Parts: sequence; C-alpha cells; structure tokens
Amino acid sequence: MGRRPEFAHRKAMGWKIALVVVGSLSLPVVNNWASGLPIASADPGDGFMRIQDVSASLALGLMLAFPVELFTQASHRRQIRRHREEIQRLEEENRRMNLQILREKERRGEEWLAELETSRTARKGKCSPSIKDIDSASPAEFEMTVQRLMERDGLKAEVIGGRGDQAVDVLAVNAAGQAIAVQCKHTTRGRKVDSRVLYQINGTAGAVYEAGESMVVTNGSFTRDAAEWGARHGILLIDRDTLIKWSEDADHVYQLVDLVLPV
Repeated sequence: MGRRPEFAHRKAMGWKIALVVVGSLSLPVVNNWASGLPIASADPGDGFMRIQDVSASLALGLMLAFPVELFTQASHRRQIRRHREEIQRLEEENRRMNLQILREKERRGEEWLAELETSRTARKGKCSPSIKDIDSASPAEFEMTVQRLMERDGLKAEVIGGRGDQAVDVLAVNAAGQAIAVQCKHTTRGRKVDSRVLYQINGTAGAVYEAGESMVVTNGSFTRDAAEWGARHGILLIDRDTLIKWSEDADHVYQLVDLVLPV
C-alpha cells in the first residue's frame, strides 16, 4: 500500500525547513560574492548578515519551499486516495467472501434438512410417544420424554431438572457443540404457560449453562404475551400442536423450530 502518508509529510516538512534555511543564508553570500566582498567576512559592515538582507533572505527561502509544499499536498492527496481505494477494494472483497460463505452455508443447511425427511421412519421407530401418553405422564417423565426425543434427533441430552435446576430441565448439545437449554412444562390440558417461565430461562440459559439457544416445551399452550415475548427475545417455543408433530409424527426438532443448524 506504499509509504504511510504521515511519513511522507514529515519528510517533506524537513525539506521545506531546509530550503528556508538555505535560502536565508544563501542571499547574503551571493550578494557578497557579486560585490567582490569576502564570502565569510566577519565585519558587519561588509554586509555578510546585514539586517536589510533578512527579509529578502526569508522571502527567497519561502519561494524555494513553496513548490515543495504544493508537491507535498498533491502527493498527500494521492496517497490518501490510494489508501481509500485499497480499503474499498478490501471491504468489497470481504463482502463477496462473506456472501459466498453464507450461500454455501445455506446450501448445506437445505441439503441437511432435506435428508431429515428420509430418516423419518427410523426416528418414528426409535421414539414416537403419543400425546395421550405424554398427557398422562408425570412432570419428571415428561422431562425424560423430551430428553429421548432430543437424543432420537441426534443430539446429546441430559435431564437436569430438579431442585436447583435454575429453570433448565434438559440440556442438549448438537453435533457442532452448540448447547440448547430446555425448560419443560407439563400441564393439564387447556392450561397455558405464561411469560414468567420465559423470563426465568432467558436469565439462566446463557449465564449458568452457556447455552446459545433457549427452548420451552409444553403439552399445553402459551399465553399471547409469552408467545410475543419469546419471539422478541429469541426463545423457541414448542406448544401442544408442535409437540404432536415432534413426537407422534416424528418430525425432527430442526424442522419444527428455528434452531441454528449444526452445519
């Protein structure tokens, strides 16, 4: 990218100072030489450093420095323009590379999701409890069901629920090492989960479990406030209808909620 502009500016400033000094000293010397006087005469009367020569000497020095100043400014502007062009080129190149990476990631994600459909039968054979069985389960059994569904879908999962779980009942980790904190809410049919549950997991999922994703699963439904609050804060919600697709229909969890794909 060439020399730094400030370096060139300092160098040009040195030249200008040198020219002013040379110009200031050269005029008396030239005058003495033209008058036949000794160039290095120490007698003030000889005019070697006469006061009347000071203004003319400085003027000559400034005249010599003026072209250097013009050249320096033009050179400085050219360097700034080249630097800006180089920055723009690098930014454009970086933008194109990021776009290519994003498109490639989207392509791999689409292929990965398409493959999930082909393995539906296998998932159904591994774990596909009915919603009736889920409704009749205890809260602890519901947590274990969510754990098994996560494992069926290829994630590592463990039940954490119990005293001191800090609003996380199941902790799942996908193939890319991304953690998902899950709060399980087993209710009697018709009851709704309110936003207080979302407040709790939102405060502990990342801070306590270092999870990048938060999810609440219920065999009931969510209040309107909870659904809106979850959408605003990126908390994934699986209600009764979605749970039926996940369990009975053996949909993959990545087909049901907007989790970050592990590809």
